[in-house]
This record gives sequence, structure tokens and C-alpha cells, in this order.
Amino acid sequence: MLVNETKNDVETNLAATLHTGGPVMAAACGGMSVLFAALGGLLLGIGADVFFYAFCFAAAALLILFLLFGYKPLLRAVLKKSLAGKEAVHRFVFLEDNFEFRTERGEQITGKNTVAYQDILKVVEYADMWIVYLDRSTVLAVSRGGMTEGRAEDLSVLFGVKLGERFKSRVKAR
Repeated sequence: MLVNETKNDVETNLAATLHTGGPVMAAACGGMSVLFAALGGLLLGIGADVFFYAFCFAAAALLILFLLFGYKPLLRAVLKKSLAGKEAVHRFVFLEDNFEFRTERGEQITGKNTVAYQDILKVVEYADMWIVYLDRSTVLAVSRGGMTEGRAEDLSVLFGVKLGERFKSRVKAR
């Protein structure tokens, strides 16, 4: 039996969102930036009015600046506002054939469920957490630092054995 207690707070949600949506946001901002820069270069090459190519280069630069310096703080602010007063703790108990989890807010249990490993869509392991996809719209973040019984490595092995190809590790070998 392995037990994990993960705080459902701003930092956990921020990390999970950056793992799941960060690459998509980087590709979108990067792609749009390249598109604007190429368009600016084309407009500069054909001798268009300075306003048009300057606008394109400025848009490309602003997208890159947003991606590097604005995305994470904006996401943190949105999460802080949406989670205000709703912080909770998810307690996961990983057993042989399934895992149980419950959500606690203070002394109150607000949710409880049991999930068989065969019903998990996939699990992706990162250096700081596992992202458990129950289906396309239900995702659980399980913090590596939240292990209260057992070790994080044991949970990775359990996921690997129970899920096979549905377990992906993004942890670099040390």
C-alpha cells in the first residue's frame, strides 16, 4: 500500500497546468511569433509601409515576451482567484488492483472515489508529479513530495507494472 497526500493549491495546479498545457501554449505563441516575423520580413522585403512590418515585428516580440515573462504570472493570478478559499488535500491510497482517493477541505470530506488501474487512460510522470488521466476531461495531479507511506519510486514502478504502455515517464535518467 502506497499513500500520497497532495495539496490542491495554486502551486500544484500551476505546475500541473504547465506540464499539460505549457507545451501547447509554447507552440502556439512560438508559431504565431514566427508567422508574424516572417510576414514582417516579407513586408520589409517588398517595401511596404513601415507601419505594417513594424507592427508584425512588434507582435512577434510581444508574443515571445508574453511566453517568457507573462504567461506564468497570469496563470498564477487566474488560479489564485479561482481557487480562493477552495484549497483542499487529495489523499490517494494505491492498492494492488485500484486506488482510492478522497478530497478533504479542513475536517470535511468533500469527495471519495475508487478507480481501477484498468480504467485509467494514462499516467505521465514528471520530476515533481504524476499526472493521472482518468479520461479526456478528468485529470489528477499526484505530487511526488506528497508520499506519506512508501517511496515515489515505488509508485512509479506500480504505475509501470499496472499500466504498461499507458505509463509515460518524462523524468530524465540521473
